[in-house]
Amino acid sequence: MRRELGMFFALVLMCAGLWSSNHDFLNQSNIMNSTRQIAMLGIYAVGVGFVIITGGIDLSIGSVIGLTGVLIAKISSHAVGCMGYSIWIGIGVAMGVAMLIGLAQGLLITRLKLQPFIVTLGGMLLIRGISQTVVEGGTLSIGGIPFAKLADSGLLEWRGDPLLPYPVLIFLVVIILATYVLHFTVFGRYVYAIGGSRDAADYSGINVKRIEATTYVISAGLGGIAGICYASYTGQMSQQVGIGFELPAIAAVVLGGCSLRGGEGTVLGIVIGSAMMKVIDNGIIMFQLKVGSRTLRLDTNWTFIIIGAVILIAVVLDQVVHIVQGKRRTRRAGEVVAARQRGFEITPT
Repeated sequence: MRRELGMFFALVLMCAGLWSSNHDFLNQSNIMNSTRQIAMLGIYAVGVGFVIITGGIDLSIGSVIGLTGVLIAKISSHAVGCMGYSIWIGIGVAMGVAMLIGLAQGLLITRLKLQPFIVTLGGMLLIRGISQTVVEGGTLSIGGIPFAKLADSGLLEWRGDPLLPYPVLIFLVVIILATYVLHFTVFGRYVYAIGGSRDAADYSGINVKRIEATTYVISAGLGGIAGICYASYTGQMSQQVGIGFELPAIAAVVLGGCSLRGGEGTVLGIVIGSAMMKVIDNGIIMFQLKVGSRTLRLDTNWTFIIIGAVILIAVVLDQVVHIVQGKRRTRRAGEVVAARQRGFEITPT
């Protein structure tokens, strides 16, 4: 938990610094919007975390999110060109398609032994093309149905805003279930074992192919849930929704302490990493520094520069930690061997 505690304190210091520069950072409207954004990112970042802990990668998650919203709009919206069926039919079909995509990718990776990077990269482009075909290069409105108010509604309203938006409640349920599955079940232990050493897990009798394929289904399923939230939040869907979403998810997972080598990471860390990503994104807009009569602000064109730098720093730190731990284990093993040799030398014959 040391890494998670360190990231949490870094998050608190970041929030304190942004608040000191701009008190509007902690006003009700910004807090509600930020928590909603953190929740929607965190939902699918947790799914990506399952895949990364096994040593895989999922680059198609953004396209799955976009396709989920597109299918819901196409099936359930009453706009021109849409089918107008029940919203539950739209959600059911969209979630079924999302999980089938995850299953197909998982089987390609585990049964045909294809590289996860190539499979999910191809899936990303293929799924995005399907979304573009469904919307015919335009947009589909979701207005006119109660579902459109899902992202903006919630529980315990205060001053016109919900203190617990529905995306946040959904995220809390995802956190609880994912924590139980990953940290308190046999399946979770198998996920870590596969990430630690795939060959050792296979030799120990773990059904590596089934467990690994299941993580891709989990990732796609949580991507579908996030897609439902994003569809309600944006109010209209196009093939542009979901583009680039895989990068913040991977960054949140890495920032949260999951190693890209696999075998490491916690749900709590992913939650903290998701919060850090959205705080950084929001902080670039909110940060200001008063110098005399002038107010200096960050250039929003720096967004990708700052986020990219944060990701690189996280990866470098992860590598440094592994190098230090490796040297420490080697030194301790050498000390144990030396102690045993000395013991043999003084043992009477």
